[in-house]
Amino acid sequence: MTTKVALYCRVSTSTDKHGQTTENQLRELTAYCDRMDYQVTKIYEDQISGAKTREKRPAYNELCKDAFLKKFDVVIAWDVSRFGRSLKEFVSFLADMDDKGIGVVAVKNGLDTSSSTGKMMMKMIGVMEEWNREMLVERTKSGLARTRANGTKLGRKKITNPRMTAQIISLRNENKSIRAIATMVGVSTATIQRELRKVA
Repeated sequence: MTTKVALYCRVSTSTDKHGQTTENQLRELTAYCDRMDYQVTKIYEDQISGAKTREKRPAYNELCKDAFLKKFDVVIAWDVSRFGRSLKEFVSFLADMDDKGIGVVAVKNGLDTSSSTGKMMMKMIGVMEEWNREMLVERTKSGLARTRANGTKLGRKKITNPRMTAQIISLRNENKSIRAIATMVGVSTATIQRELRKVA
């Protein structure tokens, strides 16, 4: 049975001058497919401006939609970085393709999730992403603990001064608006409303 594959190429226009063009990627990918006797069903290409890191990738989005429709068995790119601009995004892509029963190949990195070695690599990548997420949580907790240890109070400013509360009530009795009171006292309108509810 012939394996149907999709090729995905992505290049930043800021690096195009260094020879990293979709043409160069395609040359390598088609040669790989010839060696593997794969049938290329479609080629998806994105050229993204390096200055617009959040720019959408229309070809990538189309590829994901076609994957859902099972238009191919394997998706192939030259490098793992083509599939995602972060480890988290790449892991998510791998999981999506795996759910649809579609293999992922990155020729340069030797990744092929349809093989037993590739499946093991996929699991390792997932472990690394989980580790990265846990490290981020730990760093955040450590930073907050250090801030507290230095005497800095965290969270929204709360009214604990009875005089300030009395001032708010007095201004409200003078028919001042919530917004005007908030400006005069130096707190948010939500805080003013909360304090007034306490004495309602």
